Amino acid sequence: MDLTNARATAAHTAAKPPVPIPQTERLRPPPADHLPKICQKPTITVRPGDLGKIDKYRQDRHYLDPAWQDAYRPGRANIEGLNGRAKSHGIDIADPRQRLAHGRVAQTILLALMILTINLGILLAWDQTTTETSSNAVPADSTTPNGLTPPPVIATGLPPPRRPPDATAN
Repeated sequence: MDLTNARATAAHTAAKPPVPIPQTERLRPPPADHLPKICQKPTITVRPGDLGKIDKYRQDRHYLDPAWQDAYRPGRANIEGLNGRAKSHGIDIADPRQRLAHGRVAQTILLALMILTINLGILLAWDQTTTETSSNAVPADSTTPNGLTPPPVIATGLPPPRRPPDATAN
């Protein structure tokens, strides 16, 4: 559909009302006092419980008030942060080339595995920022079950490199 063409845009099915209005009513609309009550008021008041099944979508705070911002900003920031991680260059769940398996089930399983790796990355990053580097070191008095003392551990968490045997000792 060409959005620059007003005629084509108006003729598109998305531009038509969901309930067809009779042609006579469209050309000669009824007077305002004959319209239903909902059509005569610019706004309506919806009280808690008036919405029935869709009452769960109601917000008790006014949009963008400080109370609304305090309630929704942290959650929204977390959601957007996770979306940013999921669509980053490392794991791009939006790119279908990352999930080349055919079928809905295979795609769902691969997407679940991709999200699992994202969560593991988040947990690893959290663990690396909250644990101290000295907690990876082995206490000096600890021994293995066979009675041997393990080699010392340096700050990277790896044992130091072994020295080659001295050639003059032979």
